[in-house]
This record gives sequence, structure tokens and C-alpha cells, in this order.
Amino acid sequence: MTTKNAILLIVKQNNGVEYNSLLNKFSSSYSNVNSARAALSRSLKDLTIFGFLARKNNRFFILAKGEQEIYSEIKNKLIIALNDNIKQKNSVNEIDSIVTRLQVLIQRGNEDKDLLKSSKTSLDFSISDLENLNEKIDSKISHLKYISKVFFEQINSLKKLDFNDSFSKTLANSSSTLLVSLFSNAEITVECQNEKTLIVLAARFSTKPKNNTFQLSKNNLKKLFKYIKETKKIHLGTIIVYSSNLKVEFSNTRVTVSGPFSEVKKCKK
Repeated sequence: MTTKNAILLIVKQNNGVEYNSLLNKFSSSYSNVNSARAALSRSLKDLTIFGFLARKNNRFFILAKGEQEIYSEIKNKLIIALNDNIKQKNSVNEIDSIVTRLQVLIQRGNEDKDLLKSSKTSLDFSISDLENLNEKIDSKISHLKYISKVFFEQINSLKKLDFNDSFSKTLANSSSTLLVSLFSNAEITVECQNEKTLIVLAARFSTKPKNNTFQLSKNNLKKLFKYIKETKKIHLGTIIVYSSNLKVEFSNTRVTVSGPFSEVKKCKK
């Protein structure tokens, strides 16, 4: 609802409302009372000039044009949207919008009996239609519960069969100790997507790069992890460390382990 229409609705509900009372209701939407006062004054001036409101002795009254504006917004933005939502073939998929709009309709209807009367004649659906929709929702919930149960069992089966998994976490001091324990190979392959990083790391560990990789002794893994973690101001790109069954991707701040579930789950402890 626009600011001006919100003011119209407040005035309609409290016809003959004083400026200060209107300001108190309106100011909660603003960070301070001065901003609320400026916005309210501008809107009241426009609404009065264009015949939506009348002012008499510091009190504001809604005119027929103002009431029509409120009804028009309710019909165009709320009633039409509700009618469209519920008419759709897969209206269950629109339930979030339907519930939200019905709540607005009920709340405004309780506050304004004229609005309630006007909206009743504009709805193209019945309570029975809503009850049928609710039954479809219940049916979908039951189906999703069944699917969720089957899916959960399938996930557990994939774990038992040791399918691939992955795990990502912030690169910390404890990461190197944990990850070194995962590698069984005496020699590790290190891949660098950044060519400058490849040259710097290969030289640092006195090894010769080949294509975009170099070989590293497992004994030097902790030194590699420490260097990556401490070199935060330099963009190293992605660094990948391979073993026979694991792939570990590093950046300056994160580490991601991929491989068989039985191995990856050790990183999650």
C-alpha cells in the first residue's frame, strides 16, 4: 500500500482525526518524527488539493474520492490477485501468496466494515473452494513426507556405498593437522590455477612445475597450508591438492574436501 493510501485508510477508520493523532500512527514507519512529519505533511497537502481529503479545524475527513481510491486499491491489488491465484490450475503452488493476501483482506475487513462489504461482492471463489485447496495442500504434505522418507533412505544407502561427498569450512590453524592425517600418499600432487602462484610455490618447495602442477612431499603439507593461510593479502587463486582418493581445494580463507563419504566425514567431526 502506498503512503497516501495508507493515510486514506487511517483517516477513513478514524474520520475526523487530528493531525497529531495521525502523525502518531504514521511515524512508526520512519526513523524519526521529523522525517515522518515532513512526509505526512506533503502527502496530506496533495490528498487535500486533489479532493481525497477535507480539512476542518485541524481535523481530516475522507471524501468520496478518497473512499473510492481505497476500494480501487483493494479490488485491483488484492481481490484481483486473490482471484487469479485461486483460479490457477496449480493453485497449491501459490499458497504463500494466497495466505498472505487473505490475511490482509481479513485484517482490513475487521477494521473497516465498508471495505469488507465491498470485497465480499468482488471475490470469484467460495469458502468451499478454499477448503478444497486446503485438502490438496494436505495431500501434497503427505506426499512430500513420503518422498522425504524415501529420499532420506536413499541418502543413507549412498553413504553405505561410499559415494562421493564434499565438505567446506573456514581455513583455520587446525585444518592442516586434520587434512595431513587424511593423506596416505608419501608424495602429493598440487595444482595451481594461478600461474604466478604455481611458480612461487614450486620454487618455495624446491620442485619443478609441470603443466600447472608440482609434486610435494607429505612432510611439507603443513608448511604449504600454513603459507596459504598466512598469505591473505595476496590472491593465490584456487590451489588443489590431490591424493589417491581425495581432492582438497584451498583459497586464502576456505578449504573444501571432496572424495568418498567415509573419508570426507572425518573432516566434519
